[in-house]
Order: sequence, then C-alpha cells, then structure tokens
Amino acid sequence: MLTALNANKQLFVLKREYVRDQLLELRKNEQFYCPQCQESVQLKIGQVMIPHFAHKKQSNCQQAFSEGETTIHLLGKHQLYEMFQKLQFKVQLEPYLPKLAQRPDILVEREQQQFAIEFQCSTISIPQMETRTIGYLQANIIPIWILKTPKHKHPYKDGVQQIKLSPFNQQFTTYIQKHAHIITFDPDTAVFLYFSYLMPIEGYRFIAHVQHLSMGNQQFPFLQVKEPTEVEFNIYWRLWKKARQQFLDKRLLISKKGVQDPFLRACYFMGNQVEKLPLFIGIPVSNKVNFSVFDAEWQMLWLMFLYEQGFDLSHISSDVIDGFRKRFPILFINEKAVETLQNYNEILKKLGVRQINSDFDEIALYQYLYAQFLAKG
Repeated sequence: MLTALNANKQLFVLKREYVRDQLLELRKNEQFYCPQCQESVQLKIGQVMIPHFAHKKQSNCQQAFSEGETTIHLLGKHQLYEMFQKLQFKVQLEPYLPKLAQRPDILVEREQQQFAIEFQCSTISIPQMETRTIGYLQANIIPIWILKTPKHKHPYKDGVQQIKLSPFNQQFTTYIQKHAHIITFDPDTAVFLYFSYLMPIEGYRFIAHVQHLSMGNQQFPFLQVKEPTEVEFNIYWRLWKKARQQFLDKRLLISKKGVQDPFLRACYFMGNQVEKLPLFIGIPVSNKVNFSVFDAEWQMLWLMFLYEQGFDLSHISSDVIDGFRKRFPILFINEKAVETLQNYNEILKKLGVRQINSDFDEIALYQYLYAQFLAKG
C-alpha cells in the first residue's frame, strides 16, 4: 500500500519526494493504520522495494491478502497518480470504497464522473476482472484497466505490424466504437504503449497499429487513437493476405488427422486445393476471436455445409445456422460466433458470391473491408 491513516485519522500518501531519512523519522515517531480495517500497519523502508505500508503477519484484513506488490506495480501507481495530479484532475490513490469493499489503484474524477484506474502487473482471472468491473459499474464508476507493457524480444516500433498477445493480455481489450484496443504502461520508461485496431489472425497472433506515447503527452480520457489511414490499412491488407496464405500453405503439412481432418475433407469434397482457396475464404469478419479455428477453416466448413444441404446465400435462416452449430459445435467459442457467421454471409452477398466457385472482385472485397474497418459502430 502507498496510503495509510495517521494517528489523527488523516490520509497519508507516501509520495516519491520523501527521502530515506524523512521516512525513517516518520516510522520512528508516527503510527499508521489501514484505511480499510483500521489495523496498525508497518512502514517498510527497504533497499530494493519502494517504501510502502504493509499489514502485520496474521492480519485478517482483506487488503492484506492483496499485498506483496512488486516494485514495478508500486512505481506505476506512483507515476499514474502524479500524472493525474499534473493534469489537474481530482485524484485519489488507493481509496477504499466501503460500498464495494474494493480499493482501485487510483480514483479519478472528471466532470463529475469517476474513473477507477487499475494498473495490472500480475495475473488476474477473467471472473475476477468481471466481478470488479461489475462492482464499479453498479456504483456508476467507469473502470479502466491498464496492463503492464508485456515484455518482447525486440522493442516494438510504431506503425502497423503483426503482434502476439497471450490470452491473459487479451483480457484487457477495450472496444471503442466496436474497434478493439489495448492500452499498456511501462513504469521503467514512463511510456504508454497502444495496441489499436486489433485484427485477429489466429490464436495469439494479431495485426495491430502500435503507438508509443510518453507520460508527458498523455491526456485523459485515454484511447484517443486516430483511425488508420488508407495507406496504413493497405499494410493490414497485405499482412493479412500473407498470414492467410502461409496458413493455407502449411495447413496440409501440419494436419495429423489426414483425411479425417474436417477442413481438409471439406476442401476435397468441394474440389478445391487447400493452398488455392478463393480470397473470400478467410475474411477477417470480427475483431474478436469467436471461433476456435482460423477464419478460413470455419468459413470453408460453412460453405460446404450449405452445399451439402442444398442452400445458397440468398436465404439463410436461424434453423440453418443451428444445424451448422450441431454439426460442428467445437467451432463456436461464444454466442458472438453466430453474429460473426451472419456478418460473413452479408459480406459474401455484397460480393455477389453464391457458391465457392463464384467469381468475385478482389478490389470490391478490399474496399468493403476498408469501409467496415473505419465504421464507427
């Protein structure tokens, strides 16, 4: 903890300007208490860790169970708190919210709206994030989760590029006007790193617009990201086509199921070579991962299913989609997959595609995806 109550029950903040001798004097002459449970807490002044307050052993306080913060987390909270002070917002560090029994890292107030800033350096489960997020929203507090910038073998450069995001990192995705973004912060460099306009490729791989922003240039609210230009989208387009072709070229080689592989069987059944599938198979329909396989796989299986059942794209009922789900239940990760499937049908109809061997205009596909990519919602 970086905050505690003094003997007069006034909130005391361990600011970074305190020198070691001042802190030693405080520890000698002052008594501090947890704002949540009112138990006595210790002022820790080590050689490695940032000075902080900690409960004594065997404490029953809920806050005590969340202690053991890393130096980087304490430093990040300090920096973010100071940043909001410089931006002249009403800001509180580690305030205890009794109605929620929660302590956000930072609470910011802007135009009578409160924001809970959570700087996450350690692993947290989706249910935990959801519970805390729901608690804030029910109290009319907007939660903002900031992920510690993930380590990478090579420093990220600004611009459009292919990146990898672990399932843990993906938990921090925020959707602004239906576009996916992740904001991260690195206390070591005092720099924010934005992964914006995320386009899923497969598994951990995404195409994203990467942008660094120094703390001194940060504003609030966050995520004021400019939409990609057509030149930048053209990079998305080329990276996506390259990743799609690489997947198809390797797909036949990596399959261990042989003719039992549903995707390969669909290609053989429809008379198509895996590496030469038309470009409308593998379209990035959603910015969320809603299917358990690469886009080309579920789209190929869908077109095969329609062909087997004697349907074309002019009339697709909910019963047809339900039949597909029963045939391939393992493909569907969540309910959003159905919406993605419906959107895919709409794209094919706009392209004039009625079956797998239909002629289509690649320029029209490019223009349609570009328009959808910039859509505001």
